[in-house]
Amino acid sequence: MDETQIEYQKLTIEKDASEFMAKLPNRIFINGRLVGIMQQKKVSIMIPNGQYNIMIQSAIPILYATDEVEIERGVENVVVFKNRERIWDILFTIDLVLWIAGFFVTLPAPWDMVYEIATNTFLAIWLIYEFCIRKKYYRIRQYKKIREN
Repeated sequence: MDETQIEYQKLTIEKDASEFMAKLPNRIFINGRLVGIMQQKKVSIMIPNGQYNIMIQSAIPILYATDEVEIERGVENVVVFKNRERIWDILFTIDLVLWIAGFFVTLPAPWDMVYEIATNTFLAIWLIYEFCIRKKYYRIRQYKKIREN
């Protein structure tokens, strides 16, 4: 089949992220090749029908996820990804607020020691968790939208 007969379909990639979290870019790989850096919440590309290996990579290269997606004819193929860290984001936001408050208010003993132990324990557990999920950092799901002509 010559290249002029290849039929291209629309692939939309969406980032499902909280409005309160940092807007970090993601690298998008298709079949191992970098196709771009996603800086918005939604991007679309035209791609031939077929099976593809999509990898979404965080701004920190060791954090990523891959999934097989099938690009079908006659529909808009949508891939949505989100990170697995909602609970950790909430805990770190609370910890950040407490850390900033610590510049203005000093906790009395022994509560200052309890806070330091708790915050350092959360950090250690989070680092272990990050290492364990580094290859599955994002949840990726695919769905199809019927095209409206």
